[in-house]
Amino acid sequence: MFRNWRKTEKGFFDQFEAEIEEMNETMNSMMKDLGDKPAVYGFSMQVGPDGVAHVEHFGNVRPMGQAVQPENNIREPFTSSMIDEKNGEFIITADMPGIGKEEIEVSATEDEVFIKAESGERKYYKNIKTPAPVDPGTSKAKYNNGVLEVTLKLKEPDKPKGMKVKIE
Repeated sequence: MFRNWRKTEKGFFDQFEAEIEEMNETMNSMMKDLGDKPAVYGFSMQVGPDGVAHVEHFGNVRPMGQAVQPENNIREPFTSSMIDEKNGEFIITADMPGIGKEEIEVSATEDEVFIKAESGERKYYKNIKTPAPVDPGTSKAKYNNGVLEVTLKLKEPDKPKGMKVKIE
């Protein structure tokens, strides 16, 4: 027998409300599975001067299929990096709110920069590959209002070794 949706026992809006309540319970159980720490995941995409898109991930979770896996409450800070060809520098900007300047560690090699910070429950870690060799001895870092800026000089390319040959 056909039942008119307008004349159900509970009414249309009661059924709709029951569906919404079921969705809320499902979401609450999923959020409890994540724990009491906030889950952050994001990415930024920039197109470099070479026309190639560069994607960088940040946050403290990584998607795996449909599930989200926390990574020991360590967040990857949102970072942006660029090469200043005019001054021959590689510049990294990282957003790390809630951290004091003395709680940040930055180390660098010719092809990687490591940023680590820990303040109470806030922990940040990021490993950034450099697009060109840099001179770690020239690195400078500034931290102001939750934003860290690291500047490294690009290495001069090695000049070819050899001698000019005189033609007779």
